[in-house]
Amino acid sequence: MSRPKKCRQLSCCAPCSMFKPNGIASNELTKIQLEADEFEALNLGDVQKLSQLDAAASMGISRQTFGNLLASARKKVATAITQGHALLLPQPEQ
Repeated sequence: MSRPKKCRQLSCCAPCSMFKPNGIASNELTKIQLEADEFEALNLGDVQKLSQLDAAASMGISRQTFGNLLASARKKVATAITQGHALLLPQPEQ
């Protein structure tokens, strides 16, 4: 049995709901869901250029967990770009 997922502190949200290749209808594309914590890890690690330790502290998680989230997010983004898939971005909870 796995450990329960720890609550994560998120400070940003995506400005849109999807990125997709031009000229192809979204209903024809394979969709990849980027989770909110993965989006936050990309923002903190790659956009804001925080160290993994500082970014992890900001999210309230371990450095190892942050590294795993960042690797997962990067793989999803790279897969979407290189294989022409749609990338579904997290939306704020209503």
